[in-house]
Amino acid sequence: MKKLSILILCMMALTSCSQSDVTKESPKDSESVENVIMARRSIRQYTKQTISRDTLDQIIKCGINAPNGQNRQAYEIRIVNNPQLLKEISDAVLKDNKDMSLKPGADNIFFGATTVVFISNDTSYDMSQIDCGLLGENIMLSAWEKGIGSCCMAFPIRLMKESESCAPLVQKLGFSAGYNLLYCIAMGYPNENPDAKPRKEDMIKYVE
Repeated sequence: MKKLSILILCMMALTSCSQSDVTKESPKDSESVENVIMARRSIRQYTKQTISRDTLDQIIKCGINAPNGQNRQAYEIRIVNNPQLLKEISDAVLKDNKDMSLKPGADNIFFGATTVVFISNDTSYDMSQIDCGLLGENIMLSAWEKGIGSCCMAFPIRLMKESESCAPLVQKLGFSAGYNLLYCIAMGYPNENPDAKPRKEDMIKYVE
C-alpha cells in the first residue's frame, strides 16, 4: 500500500511538471505568432530561388486549416511553380493588353514570383469569399514564418479572365464547375525588405 501511494505521488508530480512546461511554452508560441503577423510585408521583388515541394505542402496545409463556414471548405487551390507556365500566362495577358508591361526585373505579371497560388471560391455558398480570405492569410503568414515572401493579387486575375488569349490557360487550371477564380498569391524568396506602411487606427472604436 505504501509503495502504491509513493507511485501515485510520483505520477502526480510528473503531471504537474508537464502542465507547468506547457504553461511556460504557451507565451512563447503566442509571441512567435504575433511577431510573424507584425513582421509580414507584401513582397513585390523576388529572387530566382524556387520553393521546395515539401515547403509548399506545409504552407498549403496551414492554409486549409484556417477557419471556414460550416466546415464547407468552399474553395479550390491550384499551385503553379512551373516558370514556363507562368510565362505563358503572362505572355497571353500582355498580348491582349498592349499598353501593359512587366515590372523591371520581373519575368511574369506576378512580380516575377517563382510560385503562384490560385484560389477559387464556390459560388453556391454566399460566404465562400470570406473563407478564401482566411485561407489566404494563413498561407501568407505560414510562408513568411519560413522566410518566404508573398503578395495577395487580384489585378492579374481580372486580366486573365478578360483575356481571350489566356482563356485556355485559365481552363488548364482545372477548377470545378461553379467555382470562380477569385485571386492569387504570388510567392517566392524576397529580394527586398520594405518598411511597414502606417495603419489607420481611427476607424477602431469600442462600443459600450
